[in-house]
Amino acid sequence: MTDVRVLLERHKPRLVYDSHEAYFADSAAIWTDSPTNVLKRAGGTVLAKPTKLRLAFLGPKVYGDNTKALDTDAIGDSTRNYAANAAALHKLAKYANRVHGHARRDAQGRLWLQYWLFYYYNDYQLLGPLSGGNHEGDWELVQIRLDAAEQPQQLVFSQHKQAESKAWKDAPKSGATPLVYVARGSHANYFGKGSHWTGNWFDQADGKGPQILPALVLLEDAAPAWVLWPGFWGDTKAGVLPLDSSSPVSPGVRPHWLDPSLLKGVGPKTGAPPVPAPPRTTVQRAGGSLVVSYQAPPEATALAVALRPKGSNGPAVTTAFKLDGAKGEVELPADDREYDVWTSVVGVDGVASEGVRPK
Repeated sequence: MTDVRVLLERHKPRLVYDSHEAYFADSAAIWTDSPTNVLKRAGGTVLAKPTKLRLAFLGPKVYGDNTKALDTDAIGDSTRNYAANAAALHKLAKYANRVHGHARRDAQGRLWLQYWLFYYYNDYQLLGPLSGGNHEGDWELVQIRLDAAEQPQQLVFSQHKQAESKAWKDAPKSGATPLVYVARGSHANYFGKGSHWTGNWFDQADGKGPQILPALVLLEDAAPAWVLWPGFWGDTKAGVLPLDSSSPVSPGVRPHWLDPSLLKGVGPKTGAPPVPAPPRTTVQRAGGSLVVSYQAPPEATALAVALRPKGSNGPAVTTAFKLDGAKGEVELPADDREYDVWTSVVGVDGVASEGVRPK
């Protein structure tokens, strides 16, 4: 058998981001190493603060100081300033653009390559000023089943609480590398660009952002120990709205960690509302700001504007504005660099348009 690191490197996914995406898949250490994050008991007792809190501090039964680890413990951001905190950590090369690779045989003896993706924040607000669906921390998964000759046969992409599956021959690829279209804000993984109906919501994955081939972090079944930590990667609790969910648990405590075949793919959902047309916009400089003038379709309730320095492969800075009318302008602070600007709108059903550049 070929060394699993070689196999994981050979087939690691290329992430195709949405034009508005503000959070990229990074090392899991961005969550433990963030200077604003704290590990607490459910009752509020602080177990670890920076700089005591690190990945190496987490374990399946006890922490680095021999305190018992409980499945109700959680690491949370004490400032809630997610975009700024994530952006600051992503700028550091030791954290940026990582995928966590794990190779495991299922109950039938078939070899799977798992690629676990961690995001600082799951932000549906990138679709507009909405309520529901946001949570701290976000673990997503791409996995590939190999045949006896170590050739890819099946792909499974996580999408919220479910997954979608395709045969390798039918999926978009770049050589031996699958292309994964990452949905705006939610980070659900799709086999193509466009608007994807989830049954409760549209995921927008326009594929117009950076394409990133992340660096590999190798995981084993029980190592490093943090993969089996029983707590929550965030202290967000689910509410009552369809999009709401709690912060995620570690990869190693999930059933499909030891048997990847347990993550089943489902078919496309039906009953989707229409997707709104994108806005018509122009942009001009005004001192230390960019002024975006817009004409939105009648059904639009919000405008989202994403800024990314020209030539950058980093996350965008995305701002959402409630709309009081179909025409108007919004102003965003910007330094003297050149920027790529993307705009989109959100309709009355909360459905987002694709991103477009101003004329």
